[in-house]
Amino acid sequence: MSDSTPASTQPEEYPNADYRKLDTSKLSEMMQRYIEVKQQYPHALLFFRVGDFFECFFQDAVTIARELELIQTTKAAGKEVGRVPMTGVPHEHVYRYSATLLEKGYAVVICDQVEDAAIAAKERRQVRREVTRVLTPGTLTDDNMLKGRQNNYLAAIVIAGEYWGLAYADISTGEFLTTQSEHLEHLTQELMRLQPSEVLFPVNAPDISKMLKPGENDQELPECLPRCFCYSLRSQKPFSLGEARPRILQQFQLKSLEGIGCEHLPLSVRAAGGLLEYLEDTQKDHITPLQRPRTYTLSDYLVVDHQSRRNLEITTTVRDNTLYGSLLWALDKTNPPMGSRALRRWLLQPLLDLKGIRARHDTIQEFVNNHELRQDIQQILRQIYDLERLTGR
Repeated sequence: MSDSTPASTQPEEYPNADYRKLDTSKLSEMMQRYIEVKQQYPHALLFFRVGDFFECFFQDAVTIARELELIQTTKAAGKEVGRVPMTGVPHEHVYRYSATLLEKGYAVVICDQVEDAAIAAKERRQVRREVTRVLTPGTLTDDNMLKGRQNNYLAAIVIAGEYWGLAYADISTGEFLTTQSEHLEHLTQELMRLQPSEVLFPVNAPDISKMLKPGENDQELPECLPRCFCYSLRSQKPFSLGEARPRILQQFQLKSLEGIGCEHLPLSVRAAGGLLEYLEDTQKDHITPLQRPRTYTLSDYLVVDHQSRRNLEITTTVRDNTLYGSLLWALDKTNPPMGSRALRRWLLQPLLDLKGIRARHDTIQEFVNNHELRQDIQQILRQIYDLERLTGR
């Protein structure tokens, strides 16, 4: 007799969906291990390797079945407990399903088997399972989860009165930048320019590590932070100057922060340190080869507010909010995708420095005048892969 039954046999309230209401000592050994891992990542959806499938149990099974439109079943969890909700996906498709959940603003934890199941069976014990990946919207590196022509930014913010520090990185390319400024409306505009996939924000609330999906609100978020982004609430400790500064120095083997321009920008240092700690926490054994942080100031660029960008249809159209028909769509004939990402950055963050502007104009003029050179370089670029993301792995 199978240990799984259709969810249609279950009442609508999903009995045993909340593991916190169960006596865990009466659960099977595998279910106890599932709960042990789940308690370490209470705000993420947990995929747990069972044979050829990754399975989810309890409330995670209900959520995943709803979001992915999968069939929810139940599974035996112990003689005295009965059955609990279960949803499973084939192991070879777990990252495809995870990508859909990430787009919806969820974090996903992958707990895989880390030894041969035959060895565990021979010794009559449960196969050993450990967390191998923690996937969040801002920490993706797999090509099949990323948009080739757009950066996938993870941002971190520290606010002190009207002053703020911002650090952001694309871990798929290694870019890492930081800035500090005043006036909270400027922070809002900078976030709208970047369109980060995930924003880290330190709070004093006990419910740290909570992830807010786009559109969700929380009393811990100040009004200046747009609610259209995914927010991960973090502990204040790694965002303190005492922890952040030595973490940056150690990560990049620096003796001081003078060389990267943020020695006297404590809020940007705190944001950068908090971002690095988050990567340590989520990436496990996957090394993130970030470049040394580069500090910039808002005054170096023309600030175009979000409404003006929208009205000018720089990257999306007003009518459909899509790339097709926008200025970027009309201009972007670049190869490979890293050229498209650079062009997007240039359009959204125009230079004010005349020397830099003229240098770009002179380069363009050179290609306009030299048709043969332009064709030769275009041919070469068509044969080049996305080097930024290749070197970022």
